[in-house]
Amino acid sequence: MLIGNRRIMKNKTGLAIKLTQRILMRRNRILIVSIIAFGIIGGCNKNKGFYNYKQSTTSFNGNIYDFLKSQPHQFDSFLYAVDRVKLTDSLKNGSYTVFAPVNISFEQTLSAMNELRAKQGRQPLDLGSVPLDQLDTLISRYIILGKIPSDSMKYQDGLDMPTIGSGYLMNGKITYVNAEGLVNGGPGIITYSDRKGSVYTNRWVSANTVAIDMKASNGYINILDKNHIFGFGEFIQRMDPTYSIPFLGYPLPIPGTIGLQLYDLGGEGVAYHDNDASNNGGKFRPNEGVDIENAGNGENGYDIGWTNPFEWMNYTVNIAEAGQYEGFIRAASPNNDGRLHLELDGQDITGPITIPGTGGYQNYNNIYFVTKPLPAGVHVLKLFYDFTVYNLRFLHFVPLNRPFPIPGTIGVENFNQGGEGVGYHDRDSRNNGGRYRLTEGVDIEQDHEGGYDVGWTNAGEWMAYTVNVLHSGMYYIDARVGSPGNPNGGHNFHFEFDGKTVGDTLTCPNTGGWQNWTNVRESVYLTKGVHLMVFYENDGGYNIKSYTFTAIQ
Repeated sequence: MLIGNRRIMKNKTGLAIKLTQRILMRRNRILIVSIIAFGIIGGCNKNKGFYNYKQSTTSFNGNIYDFLKSQPHQFDSFLYAVDRVKLTDSLKNGSYTVFAPVNISFEQTLSAMNELRAKQGRQPLDLGSVPLDQLDTLISRYIILGKIPSDSMKYQDGLDMPTIGSGYLMNGKITYVNAEGLVNGGPGIITYSDRKGSVYTNRWVSANTVAIDMKASNGYINILDKNHIFGFGEFIQRMDPTYSIPFLGYPLPIPGTIGLQLYDLGGEGVAYHDNDASNNGGKFRPNEGVDIENAGNGENGYDIGWTNPFEWMNYTVNIAEAGQYEGFIRAASPNNDGRLHLELDGQDITGPITIPGTGGYQNYNNIYFVTKPLPAGVHVLKLFYDFTVYNLRFLHFVPLNRPFPIPGTIGVENFNQGGEGVGYHDRDSRNNGGRYRLTEGVDIEQDHEGGYDVGWTNAGEWMAYTVNVLHSGMYYIDARVGSPGNPNGGHNFHFEFDGKTVGDTLTCPNTGGWQNWTNVRESVYLTKGVHLMVFYENDGGYNIKSYTFTAIQ
């Protein structure tokens, strides 16, 4: 999912950029001469023996894309990639903050990958031939939602910022160099970090800026140092992997929902096995062999079709708590004798799951199962087709006969049993989304990432969840939300534990659509033990998908 206005662009035939041949010629080029001449870093006025530095913001009469385009031979590779993943209109018309890598960042990265490919006897790749979906993921990490000036990043821990893609969190932290006679009085430098989905800063990968706070008509531009390696160390394993790794860069949560199109990276025989090399559905990951298509019948997402016996897909998962889980796989079939099973690290954890006939390939039902006891931690989950044919949408896991563990992820649709006034409160008794819990009043619909969300939110509505905090301490709560409207003082909600408000009131921003998701975060202190958590809607106008709790160390 990408937030923003993307128009289909004409193919740039013959434009594949052979960057690797230019690396030695450009490695020592002076960085962005025209930008420095433009005055964006600020100025120092010498006065009576010391430099009186004044940080300044320079404005450009145009949008972010046009600014980058106006700097000759500096951002060609970045803009080519932006064009290829259909983000051009976003940088022209949306509201963003960009951390722009220069050409040499791409050159060094592609060179390293192609050196490895040469040793393996394979042909080189360039920006025109690397997998499009992975290029999309990595480019998105340089584009932040909203207009964020550098002085917003003064916090001791920096500022966590959601990206244009899935709301993946990056971190920006500004520091100031010393000017003569004035401590911290010099130019500002932003340390821009890929958090790698971790709260441990020693696991982050960072790059520094050489120029900051260029203000275009629709946001800010910051320039990354030429020594930054494009992709924050993930380029080779994402573009040319030789072993199974998480598609999103971090494990998928259990409990939680797993969209089946998010199988691992690694290719045929490593991340998946498919009987032919083509994606017969042609969607989402068109260059791989798993057959992905748009799911019909109001499913609002993708399905895996053209299934054959003995095909399989791997998913790197993070199991929050040891124990058994109950769940379901959403499936459709015109036949009555489909079978599959789940494995964890090569061990069968479900036995055969029978897929009954549902009346057609797009008539989906939830097929339930219970797992064997599972160990906590990061593992590889395999979905194995024993006998087909059927279509598959997503897997869904919840703890068996116990509260949701914290830390962990809670799907919003898994509120407590008990009905109106006990498990939830809703203004009307009808499920307006018409999915999952059909006889209850909470408005549940399918979402395109896989799984469910709750919409039609209104002031005073709430949902309750029994949770088990495994350790006392500070936690981040990331609420995954979406809305096409501007808050204008609304779109607010908060969390309660045992009847008491924890943390601050949170606001859902304008994400560009009901199904364009981003995370909003707060930090709270929670005590060990079982609690009743309530998600309380101060007012409505947004969709909510999940809550993720992460321990702050």
